[in-house]
Amino acid sequence: MRESRGTLSIVENSDRKDPAAARSALDGVASARAALADRASAPWWYHAGLGLGVGLAFVSIDVGGSLVPSGVVAGGIVLPVALTLGVARSRGVSVDRSVSAPGTRGLNGLHLVLLLVLGAVGLGLKLAADVPGAMSAAGLVALALTVYVTRRNDAALRRDLLRRA
Repeated sequence: MRESRGTLSIVENSDRKDPAAARSALDGVASARAALADRASAPWWYHAGLGLGVGLAFVSIDVGGSLVPSGVVAGGIVLPVALTLGVARSRGVSVDRSVSAPGTRGLNGLHLVLLLVLGAVGLGLKLAADVPGAMSAAGLVALALTVYVTRRNDAALRRDLLRRA
């Protein structure tokens, strides 16, 4: 076993009674968080792409046939993963907790419930009442709802990062 006596942080090396040094360190942290908040916001195409993915899953069910499994997999799994990787690469940071920002937890739960309700209503109208395009109409609503919620998630994440700065 080897013993190490290195310092753990810059604070240990600085004079604890120097308020100017403490303020400077805090200002550095605040500016780094502000820069991160600017880079953490996703571009417009990310929100539109997630909405299109959800809409594609709904529309593929309406079209039927072999499009059902491929549309659900492409719209619900492949497209969101590709968009998430693309946005992480484009902005230089990977944000994996934007959906758990304090300001959006309830909104994301409601979003999930509304997507399930839209799917159930659309599928019920398609199968039980034989309403043509019911799942496509539900998909358009789901698309718009998803774009709205993901944009709110971004704004809440940015606020959360700036608030802690």
